[in-house]
Amino acid sequence: MLIPEKLNALIRILLVNALEDGSSLQLSTLAKKAGVTPAMAKRLVLRLERSEYVTISKGVKVIDPIKLMTAWGYTYSIRELERQEFVAAERPQYIMLKIANEARQLKLKYAFTLFSATEHVSPYVAPSDTHLYILKKDLKRWETFFRDENMLPIGKNGSIICLLIDEEYFEGIMNVRDVNLVSLPQLYADLFSYGGRGVEASKELLNVIMRKYHKYV
Repeated sequence: MLIPEKLNALIRILLVNALEDGSSLQLSTLAKKAGVTPAMAKRLVLRLERSEYVTISKGVKVIDPIKLMTAWGYTYSIRELERQEFVAAERPQYIMLKIANEARQLKLKYAFTLFSATEHVSPYVAPSDTHLYILKKDLKRWETFFRDENMLPIGKNGSIICLLIDEEYFEGIMNVRDVNLVSLPQLYADLFSYGGRGVEASKELLNVIMRKYHKYV
């Protein structure tokens, strides 16, 4: 990542909040959500204020969510995340339903991203692989499920790519057609940093965000 992971967490939280209701966030709330001390949260927020992405008054407020989101896309990299890959014969759409059903039964957190997610919010490219975020601590439980479904672990070039993350990545996740998707800001950053057709898809998603949340952006 080009910026510290905790700054990524703060930006994610601020953007989700800005799109949801546009209100200010108290510094203490921001620190708690990001898993940092209030002192560290203040230092990170001051960096954003100096770059004129936020204002600090009675709380922290994003000035222009689209400006911050597009800047974040240049500093974030989904390709740097730790991952575990599996190979499966089924179509991605069928795999996604299997994963969603299993997660509900076992109460496991997950969220689809990249083209697995855009298919549900801004169709652009039909997914050939299945990308999803899962908690690092839950990997063994997911491995058991995939093995039981004859989806075997593979070093690289698997068709199911599990991105191993911490809790804060699930900020603002959406449930669309009974599957969990990452938040719109996270999906934008993921697509843009993925490169190739992901950049094109991120532009389409940005148009969707601007139409849906025009009163805030």
